[in-house]
Amino acid sequence: MQAIAFANNDIGLVVWKYDKKIPDCLGFAVSRIDLQSRVEETLPAWVGFKGQQKQYGRWKTTRQWPIQKYNWRDFTARRGGFFRYKIVPMVGTVEKLEPHNDSKYTLITNPVNLSPRCGQISAYFNRGIIATQAVSRSLTKTKSGKPNYKELVDRIDQPGDPLRNRLAADIRKALFELLNRAKYNGGHCYCALYEFNDPELESLMLGSSYVHVILSNTGTDDKVNKPTRQALHESNVDVTDRMLGSGHIGHNKFVVYVDSTNTPRAVLTGSTNWTATGLCGQTNNALIIESDDIASIFFRYWKQLRDDLSRQDTDFRQKNNVIHKVSLDQNNTELSVWFSPNTKQKSKPQNPKIPSDMADVFNIIRNAEQAVLFLAFKPGKPSFLEEVREVQKNNSSIFVRGALTDEKAAQEKETDVVSLYHYSAERPDSTIIAPAAIEDEFSYWQKELLKTSPFAHAIIHDKIIVVDPFSANCTVITGSHNLGVRASYNNDENLLIIRKNRALSEAYVTHVMDIYDHYRWRNQIKNKKEKAWDSLSSKDTWQNKYFKPAGLEKNALEFWLSAAQDKIG
Repeated sequence: MQAIAFANNDIGLVVWKYDKKIPDCLGFAVSRIDLQSRVEETLPAWVGFKGQQKQYGRWKTTRQWPIQKYNWRDFTARRGGFFRYKIVPMVGTVEKLEPHNDSKYTLITNPVNLSPRCGQISAYFNRGIIATQAVSRSLTKTKSGKPNYKELVDRIDQPGDPLRNRLAADIRKALFELLNRAKYNGGHCYCALYEFNDPELESLMLGSSYVHVILSNTGTDDKVNKPTRQALHESNVDVTDRMLGSGHIGHNKFVVYVDSTNTPRAVLTGSTNWTATGLCGQTNNALIIESDDIASIFFRYWKQLRDDLSRQDTDFRQKNNVIHKVSLDQNNTELSVWFSPNTKQKSKPQNPKIPSDMADVFNIIRNAEQAVLFLAFKPGKPSFLEEVREVQKNNSSIFVRGALTDEKAAQEKETDVVSLYHYSAERPDSTIIAPAAIEDEFSYWQKELLKTSPFAHAIIHDKIIVVDPFSANCTVITGSHNLGVRASYNNDENLLIIRKNRALSEAYVTHVMDIYDHYRWRNQIKNKKEKAWDSLSSKDTWQNKYFKPAGLEKNALEFWLSAAQDKIG
């Protein structure tokens, strides 16, 4: 018997196991123990037993509606807090549930801190999943019973709106951090951005003498950026208009902070575009790296972008085709940085040579020993996906989980979201999935929105690969790069490969599995691969699937608990 907890800046995750079924167990009560105040709080649950009165959005504690699984995500924990979790089996009948009378069945986890800090790197994640019951409850309904997407779009575009703040979470703070540092401490911020129209972020920049922006176009009409671009120019902000031709995009989303002594100090990067949708309507991540060396590397690239005059010419590409390696902090974090475009050819040919940055990524995946987990938007072909499938084909013991969306989600019909998956005779469960939403009201569930509007492009917008997250050589791959070969040929991109930072690895894998677990059930309901689970079972047979020799649930438990050996004790 054991229990283990993980966390990032946004959520806590607790996983536990017992050696065998617990007779008459109808689930588990999970409580959070605040290690600063010493207050213990039982976590809430929103789904009750079969036959009970169903009321949308009403919750009870997990002592009353216990958790019938062996893991739980805590979305109610205070950010910045230190916690342990306690798991207690609840036994008896629906009418008379009591904690197990044998204290040996009570499990306590290791402590976790809901903090972005991972040494010199801080990692931030938003809550940009629209297909949730919480979002559905926050919006009025249309005649079809679906939440009103127009109201959603309006609310996430309003600074200070509670729904906007909840969905953006601390990623707002991340995007403001370096701008505020320059404003209040002196220095300058050098930004390279793709999409930019968020009113709150725009207000920080307008008229700022300390901000320098390379702003790409978002298409031939530049519809997304045009108003912000005009406003920045008219307020005398230093703006370089990087207007690239069709098929090429300036896809970076980074900021370099240079202090008042003209020394580069820190970098913000990641997948988050500077739009209300990027903050609130897609899953995204952001990193702030406190390193003079990394900041200097990004600053040189920023100057190269400025001086390139939107040509992506041969000299610019050749300078990008170099790996930059830096060691960070006392934990010996190893960080490699790639920039693109970095190929001789200006566009991806039909049978492309694998660019240097993607060759590096592919090699890391091929050498995975424990697990490969990922989130992506649309990587195209060839991409990391072929390598992941080949690894799983050659070694069934590798734990593979991932989720991604396809660009066809930009079309009006939600059925055009393409499911990319891996099925095999040995493993019938999907290990690579696409997003889905609850389409009908039933039991405790209301209809959900899949995305911010019928015309929205991305649902999952992260660009993340995590390899062997609990090993000494744990690796996180992220940045703006869509993780396919085309991006290296065509786009301005940055790609980070971060090794040997266990805290960062756990933060990212917690985020990946949060998104995967959220969409997995909805995806299978949509594709009619699983009967809709509608309520808690009144019998202890719900435990059976966790004790089968194989299966998605057991595999996932084994994966998480593999971290326990050097995490607990």
